[in-house]
Amino acid sequence: MRRRGERGEARFLTFSCAEGRHFLATRIVQRAIVKTLDDLVAQGAFTLHAWVLMGNHVHLLLTPETQSVVLSLSILKMEAARAVIAPRDGSHQIWERGGGFDRLVWSDQACWNIFNYIHFNPVKAGLASTPLDWQWSSARDWQRRRRHTPPVQHPLWLP
Repeated sequence: MRRRGERGEARFLTFSCAEGRHFLATRIVQRAIVKTLDDLVAQGAFTLHAWVLMGNHVHLLLTPETQSVVLSLSILKMEAARAVIAPRDGSHQIWERGGGFDRLVWSDQACWNIFNYIHFNPVKAGLASTPLDWQWSSARDWQRRRRHTPPVQHPLWLP
């Protein structure tokens, strides 16, 4: 997949585990992803607007700032892969081939649709009753600030 529209343009990104496997369903991996997101935000790589970690995929709504989406995702995927214990069947492929889903966010309405889609993903999957019940997303951050999660900024930044 070729990624376009790098710095300063809001992106909706999704990347998935190979064969739909739930490699991201352990606390070790979840914490590694959250820490890496936090580090990338602190370094100014991107502004994070919304995120959710599911067992087999990740959704991000972000605006790249000082580095490309490709580099940020490479770092994030590499750190998550390090935290994944090698699959029992001997396969070492963690991520689905092809780069995932990448959409440029063109309007405030699209942004809010994506924002809600991300936060309601665990509810639709039957993992939570409300978005606030799912620990591994930014939904709680929008209701009350938490510590030890990547800082998120209000998504109404679009012209």
